[in-house]
Amino acid sequence: MTLRKGLCFLLALLLCLPVFAGIAEEELPPEPTWLCLRGGADVTGEVCPLCGAVPGIWICYGCGTENLTDTCHACGLKKEHSLRGQAFCNEPLRAWPAVRLLSDAGDGDALCTLAGYYEKGLLVPQDPETAIACYQKAGESGCAAAFLALGKLYDRGELVEQDEFAAMEYFMKAAELGDAEAMWYMGVFYEEGFAVSKDNAKALELYRKAAEAGDADSWMSVAACYALGKGMERNFTTALEYYEKAAESGSALALDYLGYLYMEGKEVDPDPEKGLEYYTRAAELGNARSMMALGYACLSGQGMDPDPEEAARWYELATLSGRADALKVLEKLKK
Repeated sequence: MTLRKGLCFLLALLLCLPVFAGIAEEELPPEPTWLCLRGGADVTGEVCPLCGAVPGIWICYGCGTENLTDTCHACGLKKEHSLRGQAFCNEPLRAWPAVRLLSDAGDGDALCTLAGYYEKGLLVPQDPETAIACYQKAGESGCAAAFLALGKLYDRGELVEQDEFAAMEYFMKAAELGDAEAMWYMGVFYEEGFAVSKDNAKALELYRKAAEAGDADSWMSVAACYALGKGMERNFTTALEYYEKAAESGSALALDYLGYLYMEGKEVDPDPEKGLEYYTRAAELGNARSMMALGYACLSGQGMDPDPEEAARWYELATLSGRADALKVLEKLKK
């Protein structure tokens, strides 16, 4: 190609660029303009192609009625209250549209929930970077649960490289926002010497603070400090008082442990009747280990007359609660 022909070709190409650009712009799909609150889809037109909804329609979380105004015409529930109830229900598919809408508006709790979707790949492709970014933004919006989640991720090395110092930093941020579980994690770090100097007294202080802030299981950690003599003289009598305090505060773990102590006579006088009572209370709170223990007691006649049918019932409940070993026993009982 001669120089003259080359220059002519470049000139022609430059003259055609605006035309090519216009074609490219026409071929690009239009940007979504609104979010369908029926199914959570991004919509570009005037009607959702998936469900036929129009902009502004929302479904009342209280009664299931469709509305266009800010108050449900059937039950009077406000749209904002309906959206929050929907977003934080235990049905991910139903919650999704409200989670999307509230997180787009900067709601910290919704952002934390959205981060969980991306963390687990629930309804969206798993995306660690987006999950972390959402947790960060949620925490900065005042959501303690988001900082707690970040602390756990860094502590376990999930989605991110394990980093005890980063974990402690996030636990501290969550604790400053009043999160009791974060206070408990900080106590563990001080007890074990993770990212901080080992300090049993500080650990005990944090366990107490967590328990007083509403984390009943933290009384178990207070009790363990006395039972093991962590930073003090061992005193199981005092430990037992705290185990009972944890149980009365609603800790299924404490109820299960007390059941074990009294059934086996560990550190206390054997009392099968009391042990079964604790196991039953723990099982009613969903503790699968206690369900297993009750099944064994019914099968072996420990503290009661043998009752294979009742044993099978407890083993079935334990299986439904996730105990694979309970299923093996249940299958043997059915043979």
